Amino acid sequence: MNKEIVKKCFISRYDETIKVAPFLTIKIGEVDVVEPKIDDLGHEFAQRLVGACRSKGYIFKFYTKSSLDGFDYELVVY
Repeated sequence: MNKEIVKKCFISRYDETIKVAPFLTIKIGEVDVVEPKIDDLGHEFAQRLVGACRSKGYIFKFYTKSSLDGFDYELVVY
């Protein structure tokens, strides 16, 4: 039986008060995204991440591995 793989993600944006490196992000939300079983170089998964951000009213910028326990990815938005 093929189970869907759900990735737990948190949505963040850059802290605008920090003007020099290291730049930090602020967590502003959470979302679960289903990872496709077959994906051409991650394109479909990235499109799902974009859609998840859009559904919350954010514009997707990029994603990276999460630094927070319990989350798979950090989605950075504008």
